[in-house]
Amino acid sequence: MSDNATLITFHPREANTPVLTHWQSFPGNFKGLLATAGDLDCGDYDLGGGVVVERKSATDFSLAVMDKRLFGEIGKLKSSYDHPIYIVEGDLYQGRFHTEPTVIREAIAWMTVMQGVPIIPSPGPEFTAELMFVMASQAQHGMGHPVVMRSGKPFDPVNGQRYLVEGLPGISEPLARALLDHFGSASTVFAASVDDLAQVAGISPQAAARMRKVLDANWPGSRA
Repeated sequence: MSDNATLITFHPREANTPVLTHWQSFPGNFKGLLATAGDLDCGDYDLGGGVVVERKSATDFSLAVMDKRLFGEIGKLKSSYDHPIYIVEGDLYQGRFHTEPTVIREAIAWMTVMQGVPIIPSPGPEFTAELMFVMASQAQHGMGHPVVMRSGKPFDPVNGQRYLVEGLPGISEPLARALLDHFGSASTVFAASVDDLAQVAGISPQAAARMRKVLDANWPGSRA
C-alpha cells in the first residue's frame, strides 16, 4: 500500500456517521488518510480516480427501489463519475415493509448487468470505512505491484473490437455494443468527437468527454 496521502471527500451529511468516527478512532489503521467534507453534487464519498460511493442501509436501499428514487440516483452518478459503487449495510434480502422481492431482484439485476454499477454488501459502517479506505488507496495510488488489467484477450475481430471499446472509462458491454453498432468499428469509435459520441443512447456528454480525455491523453514518458 502506498505511503502517499489518500484523500477522501465526503458529503457533509456523513460528517457525524460511524464511518467518520471509525476513521478518527483508529488513525493507525488508515495511514495517510485525509478525509474532508465537500459539496458533492451526488454520492456520499468521492474516493478519487473517478470512484464515488453511495452508502445506504439495506432499508433505505429497498425504499429507494420501491419509490423509484434509485434509478435517478444512478443516472446522475454515472453522468458525473466513471465508477459509481453502492455499498449497502445490513441484510439486503431480508423482508421489509412495502417491499416486493421481485422488484428488488430486478433492480439489482438492472444495476449490475445493464448499468455496470456494483453493489457491495457490508455488515456495518466500520467495515464500510475500512473498505472505502482501501478502495481510495487503490484508486489514487494503485495496487502497489503490477497487475494484468484484463486477461483472456479475444483474437477474433468481433469480440476483439468489443473488448477494446469496453476498455474505455464507464463503458459496459451493452454500451460497447451500442457504440460499435453506431460507428461500425472500434477505430471509428476511438476517432469520434465528444459530440458524436454523445449521440449514442446511454452516452452522456460528460461520459463522452471522459472517454475523449483518456483517448487523447499523452502516455507518461512518451516523446510525442
